[in-house]
Amino acid sequence: MARKYFGTDGMRGEANKDLTIDLVGNLGLALGYYLKKHRKKAGKPRIILGTDTRISGYMIRSALSAGLNSMGVHIDFVGVLPTPGVCYLTRKLKADAGIMISASHNPVKDNGIKIFSSNGYKLPDNVEEEIEALMEDREKLLKHQIAGDDLGRFKYVEDDMRIYLDFLASTVKTSFKGLKIVIDAANGAAYRVASKIYQKLGADIIVINNIPNGKNINVNCGSTHPELLQEVVKVYKADLGLAFDGDADRLIAVDHEGNVINGDLVIAIIARYFKKRGLLNDNKVVTTVLSNMGFEKYLDEQGIGLIRANVGDRYVLEKMKEYGLNIGGEQSGHILMLDYNTTGDGVLSSIQLVSAILESGKTLNELVKDIKLWPQDSKNIMVSKEKKATWETNKELMDFIREKQKEIAGKGRILVRASGTESLIRVMVEAEKQEIVDKYIKELAKKVEEVLG
Repeated sequence: MARKYFGTDGMRGEANKDLTIDLVGNLGLALGYYLKKHRKKAGKPRIILGTDTRISGYMIRSALSAGLNSMGVHIDFVGVLPTPGVCYLTRKLKADAGIMISASHNPVKDNGIKIFSSNGYKLPDNVEEEIEALMEDREKLLKHQIAGDDLGRFKYVEDDMRIYLDFLASTVKTSFKGLKIVIDAANGAAYRVASKIYQKLGADIIVINNIPNGKNINVNCGSTHPELLQEVVKVYKADLGLAFDGDADRLIAVDHEGNVINGDLVIAIIARYFKKRGLLNDNKVVTTVLSNMGFEKYLDEQGIGLIRANVGDRYVLEKMKEYGLNIGGEQSGHILMLDYNTTGDGVLSSIQLVSAILESGKTLNELVKDIKLWPQDSKNIMVSKEKKATWETNKELMDFIREKQKEIAGKGRILVRASGTESLIRVMVEAEKQEIVDKYIKELAKKVEEVLG
């Protein structure tokens, strides 16, 4: 059986420790072989390649490109661009595949490789498995390398960013003139795109965390740390703030009073906006098991149904496709709008949110005031990779979780799960009262630490 290299969101790990030059180069060989084998038309396969601002991106890009070029694959390098921008360009320019080098919201020491099919969607499981099997057979891959002047070429096409910007602008018909907006680019992939699109749409903008140096991506900024954004919005008396993560596939907003507006709330506003215009498929949305019960109750009052998926955008996407729905997402701010793009797009989501605010004639604060969220808290417990992989087989822990779930039934709910991208066990508790949340978070986190920590 081939070794498992891909996780729930591509290949991810610590740069030069998990994601080594040898591993990444081998992936380039295997992917190049796969693309040539399955290409139905003449000529060399072509890939759209983008990256975020991590210092390790250059190393990984070089190793990956070397493997791909040696197999005769052409690469169009679009530079620093959000993940959804790479997806869009892959479809728009009819490339054979798209690749984004990013670890999204993870710390700078990590990096990752997300691969997209020609249709802009993440690779199906069976394709990932075929590539993994090829990576195990290096001798076979080396036999198919190309020599001499027939190698694949590497070309800088950073001007293609304007194609993505034109697409974003085309999704709205209203000028944003008169709005004051603070943008937190997380020193990441949106540091150019976000400011350019909002200037194009006429907004008065203040941009923070948009001077990447290779090591400051996601550091006390962006969608995972909106504290500075909250203060800047209040200081400048802005209408709202918008925070993206490292690869800009997530959005977290801040209202004019500095309150954080999470993904649940953003989805509620956009879904109601789409429903009013008759654009919300079957008047339903997809979110995950983490979404707040108060959010679900609000949607029901608005005549909008909710379908829950497992945590992770690929599971949200599966449910959206299964039910033919066009809006879905996660509390973390990863929002999919399939009428426009094939993956979560933080900048696109922000544009649709601002459009909804303008159409309503209300402030962001007024739009969410009727959504009464239940108290909810979560805690991450670091564990080894080995214990993370087998935690659900630990009888002592599973019995304890089931016991606590019975205790809280009717008053709240408990969710314990492994992170899809990091060596963490995540504990979430939601209840009608904060004291119930605090009690069970403490008990569950302590038990996980005792058994697995």
